[in-house]
Amino acid sequence: MQYTQLFRGNTLVAPYPTNVFQELFKLQNSSAEPETTEITIADPTRLGLPELDGVTSTSAINITGEAVNFSPAAAAILMFGSVERVPSGTVVAEEQDAYVDRTIALAHMPLVITSVKAADADVGDPAYVRNVDYAVTPGGIKVLLGGQLADDINAEAAPVGGGLKRLALKIAYTYPTVDVIKPFITGRKFYRIMFEQVNEAGDGEKRRIRCFYARISLNGGLPLNQAAEFGVIPVSIRLLADPSIVDTAEAAIWQFEVQNTDEAA
Repeated sequence: MQYTQLFRGNTLVAPYPTNVFQELFKLQNSSAEPETTEITIADPTRLGLPELDGVTSTSAINITGEAVNFSPAAAAILMFGSVERVPSGTVVAEEQDAYVDRTIALAHMPLVITSVKAADADVGDPAYVRNVDYAVTPGGIKVLLGGQLADDINAEAAPVGGGLKRLALKIAYTYPTVDVIKPFITGRKFYRIMFEQVNEAGDGEKRRIRCFYARISLNGGLPLNQAAEFGVIPVSIRLLADPSIVDTAEAAIWQFEVQNTDEAA
């Protein structure tokens, strides 16, 4: 059996105390570091008081890694929040004020804009033209310079007391199904973690690491706008002793199971 290490595989998460696991993210470059406390007794009979005896106590294990495939459910867990799926729909006439060279944030993320008209327009009046009068963005619509919509806004009277000229619009559009993540609205939660892996460098042996009681959080900055490289999300998994495991002969933080390929199946 070869013991060189090149393990690859899934990282699975289950709400504590269940064992119903799912893959919320794919971790790369993950490693574990024990958090230990050294309690020592000095030898009073020798010069320099060298250590006579001691105890090494492991209180936690900190696992760090980089998430390269990051689901909305994972974002909610790492940012102590919630995730809710909102189904797609249609808006018939949403009223918004438009400003020249400004983006209007619609009530929903627009999927298809079907009509943009002035709020006081009649049924038969022509609509403004996409990519001539306005552009559709992930957040709403942006009024473009040089189009009829910009001209109509500029023809309006300036607000009393100052401010940008504006024109009331009614916008019809459809919006997609979205996962709404609301961060930092919940308290601390605990999970179970399972790593299921295969050693590519050894004899192809399988390995399962079960972590009984864990917290999951961000381990650094959350990338929001990337350059030429892909964004990776730094993940921290803190393993603590499972309060339900009290037998001193049982592992309470984590347990390794490694296939012995020298033995017949």
